[in-house]
Amino acid sequence: MAAATATPTKKQSWWPLLWGLAALLLLPLGPPLNEVFPIDQTLLLLVPAVAACAMVGWKLGARAALAIVWLVFAVWILLQPAGSPGTPYDQMARGWAILLAASFGLISLWNAAFPFFVRALAAVGLATGVGFLIALSSPSGIARFQHSAESEFTRRASASLERIEAGRDTPEWKELAAKLPWLDAMQDENETVIRALPEYAASLLPALLALESLAALALAWGISQRLSLVKIGPPLSPLTEFRFNDQLVWGVAVGATLCLLPTFADGRNAGYNLLAFFGVLYLLRGLGVLAWITKGRYLVLAILSLIPPFGVMLGVLALALGLGDTWLDLRRRAQAS
Repeated sequence: MAAATATPTKKQSWWPLLWGLAALLLLPLGPPLNEVFPIDQTLLLLVPAVAACAMVGWKLGARAALAIVWLVFAVWILLQPAGSPGTPYDQMARGWAILLAASFGLISLWNAAFPFFVRALAAVGLATGVGFLIALSSPSGIARFQHSAESEFTRRASASLERIEAGRDTPEWKELAAKLPWLDAMQDENETVIRALPEYAASLLPALLALESLAALALAWGISQRLSLVKIGPPLSPLTEFRFNDQLVWGVAVGATLCLLPTFADGRNAGYNLLAFFGVLYLLRGLGVLAWITKGRYLVLAILSLIPPFGVMLGVLALALGLGDTWLDLRRRAQAS
């Protein structure tokens, strides 16, 4: 096993981590993202993952006090209900949080030389495999899990629609809508989207859960790197350096094959999940290339993404760059020259 990394040569800024934590904790609180995040109580994923990192650090020589504090915090979080208490979703969410943290800890102990993304991807894969076996061995199999997720998404959508309707019934809104009729039309469109989201989100549950888990693990890694003197691996690289093994492009190829060829019609939903998961990864890789081209001017990319036409164009461009970078690898070529 590789040794733990010593004290870092350069102090890491807390600001990127704080922005990431704010996004993970606040975005699932309101529509429409509330109907997309599989686990909207994101502390349920984050805290056990930090505890796993602290336990690994303790094994590699860090203070036991930090590991004990995070372990107690993780146990307390896991004892809180996720969604409606006693529902299948509640059990699924807490079970997944335990599987994810345990998988990440075991893989980190197995080889401390692995970079973060390799560990996180392997942990998500291991947790998914174990979860799949549990689903197959349970009554009604995978359909039960999908139905539980759709029920939870529908509950959240109904609550969001109730809040929107309550807001539209206020005298202030009616007065504003009388002056600006397009606001009512916009809210009608929002409600239509919210009603449709639960079905689509439930069908893409594996991909959405895997992506949310990767985000939680990345933030947990960042917290661990800043709190512990003993590092369990290298720090996260900036977005401009984000890349991964080029062989992952086969995930996109397999997903597209399952979706497009009639022979594999029964596996079409699996194809959509593969495309969604690997598509987002390549989108992030493409954003890394764009950030490298703009010399780290993230604010420019953020502003463009908020403008609807430019946001769509930016996403398409980033996805194309991410996929193309598999063969072109512009950043490495520039460094070599």
